[in-house]
Amino acid sequence: MTKQILKHISLICLLIIGANSLQAQEICDNGIDDDGDGFVDLNDEEDCFCNSLIESSLIPNPSFEEMSCCPNANEMLNCAESWIQASEATSDYVHICEGYLGNTSIPAVAPLPFPDGEGGVGFRDGQSFAGPNYKEYVGACLTEPMVIGVTYRLDFFVGFQNNVVGSTSFDMAFFGSTDCNALPFGGDVFDIGCPTNVSGYVELTQQTVSGNNEWVNVVVEFEADQAYEVIVLGPSCSANTNWALDPYFYADRLALAEVNAFGVPFESVTGSVCQDNLVVTVENEPGETYQWYFEGIAIVGETNASITLDTDDPEGIYMVIITTNGECNYSKEYDLRIPPYYAPINIDICENENYIVGTDTFDMSGYYETTIEAVDACDSIVQLTLDVSSNASSFFRDTFCEGELYRFFDLELTMPGDYEYTLATVAGCDSIVQLELSTIPLSLGVNITSPIDLILGETVDIVPDFYDPRLILFSWFDENYLAFAESLVLENYQTYTSTSIYLESIDIYGCLAKDTVEVRVDKENIRLYVPNAFSPDGNGQNDFFKYYESIALATVKTFAIFDRWGAEVYREENISGGEPFLGWDGKIRGEDAAIGVYAYFIEAIFLDGSEKVYKGDVSLLR
Repeated sequence: MTKQILKHISLICLLIIGANSLQAQEICDNGIDDDGDGFVDLNDEEDCFCNSLIESSLIPNPSFEEMSCCPNANEMLNCAESWIQASEATSDYVHICEGYLGNTSIPAVAPLPFPDGEGGVGFRDGQSFAGPNYKEYVGACLTEPMVIGVTYRLDFFVGFQNNVVGSTSFDMAFFGSTDCNALPFGGDVFDIGCPTNVSGYVELTQQTVSGNNEWVNVVVEFEADQAYEVIVLGPSCSANTNWALDPYFYADRLALAEVNAFGVPFESVTGSVCQDNLVVTVENEPGETYQWYFEGIAIVGETNASITLDTDDPEGIYMVIITTNGECNYSKEYDLRIPPYYAPINIDICENENYIVGTDTFDMSGYYETTIEAVDACDSIVQLTLDVSSNASSFFRDTFCEGELYRFFDLELTMPGDYEYTLATVAGCDSIVQLELSTIPLSLGVNITSPIDLILGETVDIVPDFYDPRLILFSWFDENYLAFAESLVLENYQTYTSTSIYLESIDIYGCLAKDTVEVRVDKENIRLYVPNAFSPDGNGQNDFFKYYESIALATVKTFAIFDRWGAEVYREENISGGEPFLGWDGKIRGEDAAIGVYAYFIEAIFLDGSEKVYKGDVSLLR
């Protein structure tokens, strides 16, 4: 197998102590240059050395450290050498070089420090506006194909944001293909889901991982059943139950090799060096002894399975030698870097204002980086984008009708003059508005004689007695101020109750004039005229008995005639006012009725809804 990337991830060794009877021996775990050759402990390779197995990852650029550009926005995986956006749904390259630590639209922030180096990759497992099948993947062509039947180990780290609901647990999966041309998969379908939704991909392994504001080391093994040339990593195929919360995770230091190329991994790396609680731990087995080293020099007193590192400890390589039955194992190396915090902020201020970061003051638009010391001893690098907006001013001239109220924003004005008003721009800066306000003289208005007296049912044309020629628009309103006509003259106006109506008019300048008209309706003298005799002799005069209606009549519900014994001899119902009505022709069942006196009964309903009953006698003559 070709070895591409060399790391002392784990070393199984026999510590050999060189001996020379003529000079002092180098003791390899006391932090002293015992033999005076200028090399201390493990750095004295002639006296303290191991025969070692060196791991090589089949995944190129496994820690995302080799890059062609520095990411400063979403979807910039192209900056990481050898890695490919494996799907149309695009993952993010994260790195501290410009403080880009996660998708800015969520937003997401990676835990620091990174497990290996200064960068990694971030990806979604579902999206609130795209659904649970929106999953982001990254992929790479392996440095050489896997060997069928060989067991491989994946040793990697998964990162979790700080207390982000929905992003504390998920199923991470790895997929393989035997064709490097299978990258990317799914075409331009952004919600294609996992790679096995297309042909040519197999799920190699998956693991449920949970954490909070930390990097979790995960080790999985699988046997290659095909000569895989491609590996794709990201969420598993199953839907994340928290997809609507925009779950987002990170990955770093992806070591893939045959199982026998691995030695002793760390059991856990927890906490933060900036919080002085970073703990690096190897598995504690009975009968084992431990000695921790920094840059190959023994740290005297550090003989437990774990070591706690803080900001007082120097940056560099830490590792532990584990001795069992006279044989020693080198652990992985842990590269301690005290990270700066990156705080990208965008600030808008107004001219004549400034923005202060630490001891620095800024008052001009631009991009700035300034370092301040955080309370936990790690530097905080503020990446400030400052936009300085100018204050604005404007002039406005307007008129209003004399006697009316003029509103200008929250000002209420009744007098002409010059006024100044201060508004806030979108950026919150002052915008000064100068208002020059003048009045329009009132017109001579409109005048209508009032009151107008009507009999119920009567109509009238209402004509203004006078109106100013400047008036051009006219509208009539009822007593509830609902418009019912648009004309100067109100023709054929009719009302059944006394009321007030209004005429509003607008002149050529938009100013209003109006007058009120009281309309009084006489209901006291409304009645029907009923004669007391008729002669149905066919001479064309007074041949029918009927009522003579008023213009106020709406309906006659009942018109009935009775003989002197009370028997009904004629009836007509629901006779509408204004319809032709002949009345009683003086016949009973087709025969001439006898001369005499008959009774009549009339129920009448008038236009205003009132009802009256008319009863009396009528003489039939021949």
